[in-house]
Amino acid sequence: MSFNKVILCSGHLTDKADRQKPRFPEKKVSLVQEQIAHQLDKLEVGNNDLAICGGARGSDILFAELCADKGAHVWLIISLNEEEFLQQSVRQPGTNWEQRFYELRKKPEVQTFWMSDLEPNQSKDISPFAAANIKMIQMGIAETSSPGNLYAILIWDQQPVGDGPGGTADFAARVKEAGGQVAIINPLEL
Repeated sequence: MSFNKVILCSGHLTDKADRQKPRFPEKKVSLVQEQIAHQLDKLEVGNNDLAICGGARGSDILFAELCADKGAHVWLIISLNEEEFLQQSVRQPGTNWEQRFYELRKKPEVQTFWMSDLEPNQSKDISPFAAANIKMIQMGIAETSSPGNLYAILIWDQQPVGDGPGGTADFAARVKEAGGQVAIINPLEL
């Protein structure tokens, strides 16, 4: 299938309660959701478009839900086996992120891809999250008809270095290098 536009999303998980320096507080979820919706409206995302993200709580789930609601095809690229992924990237006490993750995966527009299937011999020199980010960008480039139709929406505090290599700063640089356009939503500024 040929897609009009490919929109990637990467960004921060909502903060755990004990996070010392906030990046994406739970209280900012509705504001971030509004900003993602605004970006998708500007791009006129619809049923001939492809949305790719990692499926984690916060940025990814918000983006994927909104894209699926607009009729776009949604690909979730999951970095770990399901239980590890839920533990590290979805579950958050006192929230409904895990329920939303399961509901999202049931939608007909949504396909789930496991990195262990996409890259069975994945290098141990790179974190599984960084590998998934790189794979998302590669898939996005492969599925777009031209670099001008590649977009990324990043939910990011714009710190040059995150909690590890292969984070959102690296994602932004790779999308720009591929000729894509990047929109940044900083939860701390909302």
